[in-house]
Amino acid sequence: MYKTYLQSIVDKYGENLNSRIIILNKEKRVVADSNDEFNFTTLNLEEIDKSLLGEISSNNYYFNDIGNVMYIGYPVVFEDEINGSVFISSSINSLYENVNSLIYKIKVLLIVVSLLIMVGLYLLTYLFLKPINKFYPAIENIKKGDLGQKVDIRTSDEFSLLGDAFNSMTVRLNEVDEQREAFVANVSHELKTPLASIKLLTENLLLQDNIEKKVYREFLKDINDEIDRLNNIVTELLSLVDLDKNKLKLDLQITYLNYILEKIIEQLNPLAKEKNMKLIFEERDRIQIKIDKNKIKQAVINIVHNAIKYSDEGSVVKIALYTDKNYATIKISDNGYGIPKESLPYIFDRFYRVDKARSRKTGGTGLGLSISKQIINMHHGTINVKSRVGRGTTFYVKIPIEV
Repeated sequence: MYKTYLQSIVDKYGENLNSRIIILNKEKRVVADSNDEFNFTTLNLEEIDKSLLGEISSNNYYFNDIGNVMYIGYPVVFEDEINGSVFISSSINSLYENVNSLIYKIKVLLIVVSLLIMVGLYLLTYLFLKPINKFYPAIENIKKGDLGQKVDIRTSDEFSLLGDAFNSMTVRLNEVDEQREAFVANVSHELKTPLASIKLLTENLLLQDNIEKKVYREFLKDINDEIDRLNNIVTELLSLVDLDKNKLKLDLQITYLNYILEKIIEQLNPLAKEKNMKLIFEERDRIQIKIDKNKIKQAVINIVHNAIKYSDEGSVVKIALYTDKNYATIKISDNGYGIPKESLPYIFDRFYRVDKARSRKTGGTGLGLSISKQIINMHHGTINVKSRVGRGTTFYVKIPIEV
């Protein structure tokens, strides 16, 4: 009856679990087999031996006829004593198939994902590099000397900003190149004019025999004047080069600006007297300021010198000094020829002359105001001008007071 009950149990659970279930006593004799094959026989299996020692043991095996099988040995314990063993043999082919199927699907999925990632990376790389590729032809053309290059990048990211910066750079490069060409042309012309005069004067001297001493001295004086003009051009050009390269360092010292202006008037008075002109210093405030006095002196002299040169005899040039908030203001005014409105934006450009014929006659190079502006800029100041033709010109030089 007992064995019949055990047999019914193994039959029931063996069918439910789709497994073979064997119950053995502690002598390893089969008392119930769901397949009714090993009843009353002795089984010697590793899993059974270990289960009778109190261990739960399991192993996987592969058989050619049935495939993958799992053996499980489980001890039967009653009142702390091992009375037997339950042995289960179950096919795990379906499990292996499911696992293999899952692994295959995972591999396929990984391949698909990898392909999608590669395509995505390619598209991203293409989209990323497409704007950059527009720079290469422009850069190559710039290397060949064509500076008027621009790139058309219509995006809403940093590439658009980079494109705008590149276009601004090429515009500036083109402007600088044009300025360089104009500068070289102007320098060549400025140097050529006095050299041609010197050559002409020298040839005239050589062609004349028994020249009078008075005429001889006049020729030499003219040659000397042209040499002085050449020297002035070279000196001012060197100053501009140093200013452009920021080679000139400011020797900042605390000084009275009044004293510098007094020295300028003292220096230029002889030139003014030659034209029966007056230099008037209107000293409203005594201003102590931190500046490079030699450079500020040079900047102001250039302006005052122009005022004297381009004013009629008997004119007056006024220099006023006063404070305006945190700035020292130097006001230089004359009642000379004046500057046409259309010329005012260009008077600080190099070699620019309002009246080229008059400028050359008076020995001007067209560099003085450009040098003055750069010196004032180095002091973080400003220089502005107001003028009316026939009424005169007024310059305003503002320098921040730092004491």
